[in-house]
Amino acid sequence: MSKASTHAKLSLQTKLLLVLSLILTLVLLASSALSYRQALHSNEQASEARTVALIDTFEKLIQRSTLLFENQVNQISVESYLRDNSNQTAPKALSLYSGINAIRILNLDGSEIRRWSAQRESHFPPKGLHASLFNQVLERQRPVSRIFCERICYQSSYIPVITSDGDILVINAVRDLQELIVDFASLTGADALLLKPQTGENQGANLLDVYIASNADSTFELLGEIQQLSGFLNSREFVYTRTSKGIHFAQSHILSDDISATPLQLAIIGDDQNAQARIQELLRSNLYAALGALTITIFLCYLTLRTTLKKLVNLSNAIAMLSSSNYGALRDSLSPYTRNPVFIDEVDQLNLIVLEVADALETMEQSVSHNRNELVKKIQELGDAQDFNDVLVNDSPLVIVAHTLEGKIKLLNNYARELSGWYSSNIETQKISDLILPDLSGRSITELLKPLKDQRGTRIQTEQLMRGAGGKVNDLTWIHARVNTGGEPLIISVGLDITERRRTESRLRWLSKHDNVTDLLNRESFHEEANLLIQQYGNTHRIDFALLDIDKFASINDMYGFQNGDVVLKETARYIERLIDCDTIIARTGPNEFSALMILDAQGELGVSPQSSHPVLGRALRFYSALNNDAVEITISGMLATYPQDGYTIDELVSNASAALRKLGPLQKGKINRLLESVDNRALRQERIQIHDNIVKALSDDRFILLYQPIYNLGEERITHCECLVRMRSEEGHLISPAAFMDIAKEHGLMSRLDLVVLRMALIQLREWSVEGLDLKLSVNITAATFESDLFIKELKSLLLETGAPPSRLIFEIVETEAIDNLSTAKELCERLAELDIQIAFDDFGIGFTSFEYLRDLPVDYIKIDQSFIRYLYKRKSDQLLVKSMVDMAIALGKKVIAEGVEDDGSADILRTMGVHYLQGYYISRPRAVADLELDYKMVTI
Repeated sequence: MSKASTHAKLSLQTKLLLVLSLILTLVLLASSALSYRQALHSNEQASEARTVALIDTFEKLIQRSTLLFENQVNQISVESYLRDNSNQTAPKALSLYSGINAIRILNLDGSEIRRWSAQRESHFPPKGLHASLFNQVLERQRPVSRIFCERICYQSSYIPVITSDGDILVINAVRDLQELIVDFASLTGADALLLKPQTGENQGANLLDVYIASNADSTFELLGEIQQLSGFLNSREFVYTRTSKGIHFAQSHILSDDISATPLQLAIIGDDQNAQARIQELLRSNLYAALGALTITIFLCYLTLRTTLKKLVNLSNAIAMLSSSNYGALRDSLSPYTRNPVFIDEVDQLNLIVLEVADALETMEQSVSHNRNELVKKIQELGDAQDFNDVLVNDSPLVIVAHTLEGKIKLLNNYARELSGWYSSNIETQKISDLILPDLSGRSITELLKPLKDQRGTRIQTEQLMRGAGGKVNDLTWIHARVNTGGEPLIISVGLDITERRRTESRLRWLSKHDNVTDLLNRESFHEEANLLIQQYGNTHRIDFALLDIDKFASINDMYGFQNGDVVLKETARYIERLIDCDTIIARTGPNEFSALMILDAQGELGVSPQSSHPVLGRALRFYSALNNDAVEITISGMLATYPQDGYTIDELVSNASAALRKLGPLQKGKINRLLESVDNRALRQERIQIHDNIVKALSDDRFILLYQPIYNLGEERITHCECLVRMRSEEGHLISPAAFMDIAKEHGLMSRLDLVVLRMALIQLREWSVEGLDLKLSVNITAATFESDLFIKELKSLLLETGAPPSRLIFEIVETEAIDNLSTAKELCERLAELDIQIAFDDFGIGFTSFEYLRDLPVDYIKIDQSFIRYLYKRKSDQLLVKSMVDMAIALGKKVIAEGVEDDGSADILRTMGVHYLQGYYISRPRAVADLELDYKMVTI
């Protein structure tokens, strides 16, 4: 019955799998077919869009080619041919520029002065077209070009020129369009043909109507086939069709009268065979993926059903074990299916019931055989006690020695034999003193065990060496105890081998003071020993401290891996040890940083070779390391400090040298440099930290205020806007200039926060001016840290909404050098600010050697010429020339010009004559509080 049941279940499984497979197959096939059709439709739409773009490209190519052709012809110098009629030399354009067929020079009455031809037959336009184009040139006074077709297509250009005598002549040049068609095909990969326009009456694709074509050998035949299939030349509709040469798309277009004087139809034909192949490949990939998914689904269903059936078969086999009282095997058989089941079904419940029945039967059998088992247990305990003793003595990882009070060895366990190398059968002739060596004070084991012999104690603990195999010794901790047996008393010595522990402790002590990669001292040990050496030799010897750093060590780790980075560290440590020959201690004090304290003699002379006056100062520090079969150059930069000039403690020497090392320039890299007094010491750095703390506190206490410097409009003769300048008020009420805190704010990333504080105050003042009816704009400086922030525009909109300030009266000043460093970001910011009706000023213009291209690309409204060019303008002719060029360039680009730093009337008058629009500086007004502004100021003019 069990087999029949199993067979029925498997049959059901087979049916379910077949039905599921059929459903999934139909769904996947339908999905693949739909995806294929959608891909074909999308590809056809893309081909149609590409065809429209190709037609547009062809027309733009003609226009660009026409401009180039006209420029080429315009460069022909006609004076030499007019002065000497005997000069038959053809213009160089006929030979230099391919495609030019013929050139002639015409008077204003249309008469021909000279004519040249690159071929025997020249192809000038028909008389009617010639007269029309010639008259257009005379009317428009600019070049006119048109395409005309006879057997093939040409382009005729008429270019007016003026001779040195002031006479106006017309140069007429003709070229064929074959090169243009070939260029289009090469550029786009599509074929183009020019032919007579097809009408409804002319349904045939007559190849005699084609004037010119790219790839003529294959294009003519393809054009005829597509025309027969679709008639696209007559309907001018987009065609996507299969031809004898594959999948192609085509469309025709009538060229405009501005391009062609002859009615001309353009036909574009493109090959789409590759796209079709990609779509078919995609279909195959989808089918393979569908087949894989179908296979996995069927397999998972099979696994799901198989587990349940397997449990039923296992249960039927387990029940048969009840009759033979094989309960352990029954539990083992059911254990995989009853151990923490996640989802309990009927089969799991049946398994649990069978286990309960087995437990009940086993309990009954155990109660019947209890007395028998107790008897067997007693017998086994006697044997186990003896086995335990044997295991404890011979298999324990302890040295166990039994010896008499006189020291004769009676028993030596297996581990002791292995450790000592005593495998001979006459161990009983050996003594304990031959095995255990004397302690550090020289006392033998016999002397140490005397209290046990005299029964003055029962246990003694010692740490002594034991003679080992091969002449080695092992460090052991011993416990010795006296044991009284039925006969002779014995001493049992049990030893625990602590040799490895001693070695580990020694290694740990060494590692606590050394770097495990380079074997040099670590930072803590170096500082301890350095301080001791300074105390010992500071008054009698010269002491130098060197801080060394491996250049670009992170790049070495990234390129060659950390294992090779450790190799470089070890080689650097050995290099530094060889480099410094005087008395020194060397340590690795950072990931790629090394420190050395050098002790010199009292006169300052070094224990080095005669070739060097100092072991490290000024030397180029470099060596090569073989990393992954590459010879990599390793360079080391360092800073040399002297005690006590550069620091009174090792901490100060390290701090000052580290600060100076971070500021090394490119020319100072790769060698040891002397610490200079001009480098910031710890006191200066602490002062900068104090200034940073004052800035943060001032931001929290709202102790930043704005001063306003008017900007004078020379055109309107009045103050039209002001620039706001920030000042920090100290806790005592003094105003602090930006020069004292701005660099530190930038260094510590506080500029964005400060910019927003200034912007809020500026917008509030701008709203007040607007409420008072004052027609004033306000200029606010913005730093790179702010305009590069993704949240700036969002915060700006929020402040405008909060304050109610009119954005049209707000001007942002961006420093020129920061804008150029982040040109794309600055351009995007300017465009987004323009959308808010906010204007932009280019501040400090000129100091960054800005090219005209940057000024052209950035949509700014004002440029502010830096005051370094204005301050001595009245005295320096060179500054006048520079400023004049900046003003002319800015005006040509449609920008307003502000000159800042105007301090005298002479400079103001020069700037007015140059065309500057605005003046700013002490000549107009110093920065003032808003209540002290003289907004009705009028500049005196002479």
